[in-house]
Amino acid sequence: MVTKKQAALRHINAAILHFHAREYECAITLIGAAEDLIGNVNSVHLWEVLKNERPDGHSEKEWATILNATRDCLKHATAQLGDEREITQFEAMIIIFRAVYKFFARYNEVTRDMEHFYEWCHREGYTAPNSARRPGRAA
Repeated sequence: MVTKKQAALRHINAAILHFHAREYECAITLIGAAEDLIGNVNSVHLWEVLKNERPDGHSEKEWATILNATRDCLKHATAQLGDEREITQFEAMIIIFRAVYKFFARYNEVTRDMEHFYEWCHREGYTAPNSARRPGRAA
């Protein structure tokens, strides 16, 4: 027996391993499943921040479609997105980061793998130096 929380946690940790192996398509597919398992969260997390940064001229639905284009391309037979897609390290990192923050917002916990991923992002210059925005530390 497995709970949705356990499955999301395993998906996130596996996605981080795939990310470091530069298997971004696997990482994004797993992390998309994790985000879906986590469900709706009643607090601000990275996905909400990204949605609020919508450029002028795009509806909320259009902007969500843009933000999820790579995930959806890898998950569904989406002819409108084409048969090939370049996936950058940065894009994979953002998608993982938003799921980690969503998991933390929902369950108020992180794993060592999540903590190490955050530290890697910080070393690579992908995160703001403000530690107050960092998810909690692993137990």
